[in-house]
Amino acid sequence: MKKTLIAAAVLAGMAGTAQAQSSVTLYGVMDMGYLYSKTDGLKARSALDSGLQSDSRFGLRGTEDLGNGLKANFLLEAGINADDGTTSQSGLFNRQSWVGLSSNNFGELRLGRQFILGSQFFTNIDPFGTTFRQAGMGSTFIAANQVRNSNSVMYFTPVWSGVQAGIGYSFNRSSTETPVSGTNNRAITSGVRYANGPIEVALTYDQVEPATGGNVGRATQLGGTYDFGVVKLHAAVADQRNVAVNVGDVPGWNGRYAKKTLSYMVGASAPVGTGSLFASYQKAKDWDIKGFSVGYTYPLSRRTNAYAFYSDIDNVGNYGQAAARDVGTRQLGVGLRHSF
Repeated sequence: MKKTLIAAAVLAGMAGTAQAQSSVTLYGVMDMGYLYSKTDGLKARSALDSGLQSDSRFGLRGTEDLGNGLKANFLLEAGINADDGTTSQSGLFNRQSWVGLSSNNFGELRLGRQFILGSQFFTNIDPFGTTFRQAGMGSTFIAANQVRNSNSVMYFTPVWSGVQAGIGYSFNRSSTETPVSGTNNRAITSGVRYANGPIEVALTYDQVEPATGGNVGRATQLGGTYDFGVVKLHAAVADQRNVAVNVGDVPGWNGRYAKKTLSYMVGASAPVGTGSLFASYQKAKDWDIKGFSVGYTYPLSRRTNAYAFYSDIDNVGNYGQAAARDVGTRQLGVGLRHSF
């Protein structure tokens, strides 16, 4: 059960008193499962891995009512490897760490390390929620691959009749800013989404200027879903220029592999029994990455679920380097996910 600590402060003044309420919530996800992975030409890997459906993590989120509809908010989120207890990346709160202000009338401002809008706005567009290892659309949609920018300022508008827009700027997305020329990877993220009734649509544009002065990386994504009740349809397309993926969990943009690629994804999700069945086909045309994935989640309680998925994708992770070899990678995973 969520642990929520609520404190109330009463400030006295010459004209009377004002009351401010604040809360801090501890939350997290523990996800462990068995993953079998086989790439053509390589030995198979069998392992007990952390974070197959969702990255394991814990965090603190808090808010303080400043009065007149204004609130101060913060989020600290650390990624962990549940299989050995280590952190998933360098630093403690490596997933997110930001502080900001929000208002129902004026929107929200956040300062710190945050997900870019290409990842935030496409979580519901992907039947796999941009997770489930290579099955997520991040295999071909780079900006949707759980990307985060450090040293960023982001603004979100209020939601008007289901419409919300956002824009952000990072002074150096990957490390501490310096005054030295050619050392800051500056980035822009922007997007708009509509979610109302059975329809959800998102359009995002993300850009990174390499510190070395190379080609500017750009990713434009458009996607949407329509929920018929018995089945929900998913589709997305992306134009990506001078982008690539580095080794590890944090994608980079440097144009090493392809100057341009068009990516496509179509999928569906549907309630089956008390669980949910979902599938997708994705393709990055110029990288020659293509394949399908299918998954199922079964709720054991409100906060715990079991899951299974299978994915078969050609050239995933190679981004043009091994296209001529037509190397396929198959993943089979089963696991347990608990949130608190």
